[in-house]
Amino acid sequence: MPIEDAFPHGTPIWVDLQSTDPPAAATYYRELFGWEVGPPLPETGNFSLASARGVAVAALGPLPSEDVPTMWTAYFAVDDLEAAADAARTTGGSILLEPGEPVPGVRLAIVADPAGAVFGLWQRREHNEPWLRDEPGAVDWLELVAPDPESTFGFYTSVLGVGISEMRVGEQPYGLFDVGDTSVAGAYTSDGSEPASWLVYFNVADLDAGVVRATELGGTLRTEPLSAPGVGRWAEIVDPQGAVFALLEPEPEPV
Repeated sequence: MPIEDAFPHGTPIWVDLQSTDPPAAATYYRELFGWEVGPPLPETGNFSLASARGVAVAALGPLPSEDVPTMWTAYFAVDDLEAAADAARTTGGSILLEPGEPVPGVRLAIVADPAGAVFGLWQRREHNEPWLRDEPGAVDWLELVAPDPESTFGFYTSVLGVGISEMRVGEQPYGLFDVGDTSVAGAYTSDGSEPASWLVYFNVADLDAGVVRATELGGTLRTEPLSAPGVGRWAEIVDPQGAVFALLEPEPEPV
């Protein structure tokens, strides 16, 4: 199983869900992905830790205030939290949660890029907790979805130190955020009908079965399944509390 415990500057390091109804959300994702979800704990800000096969996958918790929508948030590792937050300020972003330690041992900030997409900055520790990735039920990919993602590339280069490259998904260009030789996230041009956001993709072994299960449990299909050579098949889902996420059945590796 791909277990990550090293997070170079600019790489994804965590995701969490902030929901209007954390117990109902915990039930939904437990039944959808087979997660083990622990109880909410005061020392973790009343978030519950979700794991698969004994390895942490995500956290589920309450909204910080009534004016924040239910949403998945992606976090990126940074070497210096204050420096990254300052870079966000000076390159057109905004700080939604100032750098700090909201729970013991976790230093983070919540920011919005110039297009309004919200994400987290997380200062790495010397010894990081392992994170399960790229397995059924675990995070597989992260994607910036915005009307003009290219306009934010300078922001992300400054804040996260990522490089920018491009691939083709079908006939369309698709932006990539790179750390060294590894692409760690993507950037997709939306039609502009929705606010810019970061979309979290969860790996599934069978997309069709995953979509059926997600909707049977009370979720809503947001986009019909799509596919692309070299990528796989995916669909976007809205959970019962309104958070958007995606299911991805990766294309099998060549034998």
